[in-house]
Formats: sequence, C-alpha cells, structure tokens
Amino acid sequence: MLKLTKTLAVSALLASAVCSSSAFAEPGAANEGNGEAPRAAPMDDLDIGRAKPIAPPKLKEDETSRAAPTDEDAAVKSFGIVGRSSAGKDVVVEPSETMRKIILEELNAPAPGDKKAEGTSGPAIGIDPALGEGEEANRQVFGDDDRVQIKNTKVYPFTAIGYLEGKTKGGAFGSCSATLIGPRTVLTAAHCLYNHDDGGWLDEFIFVPSLNGSTADDAPYGAFDYDTAYIVQGYIDNYQGFYGSVVPWDLGVITLKEPVGDNLGWLGYANYDNLGDFDANIVGYPGDKPMGTMWRATCNVVAEQIDEINFQYDCDTYPGSSGSSVYAYDNAVKQRIVVGVNVAESPSANTAVRLNKTYVEWINSLWK
Repeated sequence: MLKLTKTLAVSALLASAVCSSSAFAEPGAANEGNGEAPRAAPMDDLDIGRAKPIAPPKLKEDETSRAAPTDEDAAVKSFGIVGRSSAGKDVVVEPSETMRKIILEELNAPAPGDKKAEGTSGPAIGIDPALGEGEEANRQVFGDDDRVQIKNTKVYPFTAIGYLEGKTKGGAFGSCSATLIGPRTVLTAAHCLYNHDDGGWLDEFIFVPSLNGSTADDAPYGAFDYDTAYIVQGYIDNYQGFYGSVVPWDLGVITLKEPVGDNLGWLGYANYDNLGDFDANIVGYPGDKPMGTMWRATCNVVAEQIDEINFQYDCDTYPGSSGSSVYAYDNAVKQRIVVGVNVAESPSANTAVRLNKTYVEWINSLWK
C-alpha cells in the first residue's frame, strides 16, 4: 500500500491524541473520550422520520474544472468564514494573514501529479480494526452493495459519529451525517447547512450521536443543540447556478452548546502531503436504510483520483450520507484521521472535499 507523507504539523497534533480532557486537547488530534455517557440531552426537538435525507449534489463531468477562481484576491476571500448562530446572528470573518499565506502557497504550488512523482514515503495507512464488526447489508451504489450496519453504536469511534438534522426556510427538515472532531466541533458538508435554492441557511440544527434507530429510545445520548453553523465564504460567493461551481468549498462546521466530545470522543483530522492510495472509511446515515440506522462503507482510494481540493472513490453512498467524514486509519499512531468529507456524486464516482493544508487551518480557527 502506498504510504503518505505528512506535513510537519500533523505529528504534533497526533501526539496529543491520548489526552482525555478538552483542556489538554489540540485541534486535529483524535480523542477517545472519557468513556462516560454525557448527561442525556433534551429530546423535545427529536422526531426521527420527519426529515428527508439530503441528497448529495450531482456533478457533471466537466463542472469542477470551471469552479476554482484563479485570481489571488478572490481565492483568499473564498476561504473566509461565514456563520449563522442559533440566535440568528450573522458571523463573517475574513481570512487571517496566516490563512492568506497558506492559500497563496497552495495556489502557486506544483501540480499534484508532479508532487506524487517524487515518491516520498511516510507512515503506513491501515485497516480500521473497529470495522471488522457488523453484518453484510444490502450505495450512489457501484456494483454490489457492500455497506455494513454498525449494530453497536455506543463504542468509539461510532460514538463520535451522528445524525444531523436542520430545518429549511420553507419549513422542511433535512438530514445528513456528521462527525465530532473536537469537544464541541462537528464536521459536515456545507450543503447540509446552506441551500442556494431554498433561501440560504437552514436552522434548528440538532446533532444526535450514536443514533441507532427511529425513536427517542434509539438515541442513547440524546440530541444536542447547535450554537453556530459555519461554512466557507466561497460556497456562497462562487455559486454560478450549478453545484460544480462551489464543490471545492462544500465544507461546514457546527459548534455545539455542550462539550459532548469530552465524553464520547472525536476523530482526528489532518492534511497529508502527497496523499496516495489509502483505504477510505465512510460511516453515516444513508436514507435507503432503516430510518436512523448507522452504516459504514469502505473502499480503496487511488492516487490518480486525488487532487489538491477533492478526491473520488467508489465507496457506496446515498442521500443522508452527505457530510460523512472520510477517514483513514493511521497505523503509525493507531488513530482514525479524517482526510475528507463526502459531498457529491457523479455517474462514475462519489466525491469528497479534501482536507488540504488550507482547510485544516480553516477548521483550526473554529475548533472548540
């Protein structure tokens, strides 16, 4: 299996992965939590079944090539932060100087193909031992459906994965998948938080970790309210009437009102330079399965399908899987590291936004 070379920051981030309290945690580091169940959150807003699974937007073959701005000022502005709080307050944060420097470095970096040809090596990426569990189930679906249901959702890393629900301006509810990457920080797709064709921001987001069915009794830790939802400025500014114009910016973060991750744990996240072949794991809530049940898909991602802002794969997904983290198991540190977010489908493959150096810095600035 091809190996990966990390940025210098990754090793430092993962070194803190054994921390058991958010007081000692760092952005990007994985954490298995303290093993205690959090205080049950109120279930008043939980009504599994009212939401329609949000479909991954469809990409046409030529769309992404028309997406990213090449002008430096426009590229920097695209990575600003746009947010909406649960109290209805708008948040706008322009990229910092550190962020600007990273964006310009990435914009002027050698082509991905040139960097991959260098043949650099790094820690081995292995199979997640937690995914040996489960039963064959009956994906967009490629070939035979090979997804497997996670029956015991109350063990790490599945405690860090949850069902995300939001309400549109039109009053409809939609559901996605999301992942804890910090005590209060949840990673998902921007299109799970903001809909260009339906009035913009969704609202009333709730995160239900470890959900395992369609009733309140199937939510072992309750449902947690959001504090603020954030997306990338470019997801709004660069929209040209078709999804491919904004797929490079289809990334979102929600901060919760409570640090549920201290109990349930969270996954790590990192940029790997020269990302090569690896086994991808996608765990979430596909809408073609029994309501509220958690499923995993695994597949190999090859270097030829990876560029600086996206990568593609034939892992099986379905509406409701939007926002699922795509993570690799790093054998060197025995940690699960998010390298992308499942966002779209096309006739030939499904697509993730890659957590490159720019996005890692963007997420770090919001991490709580």
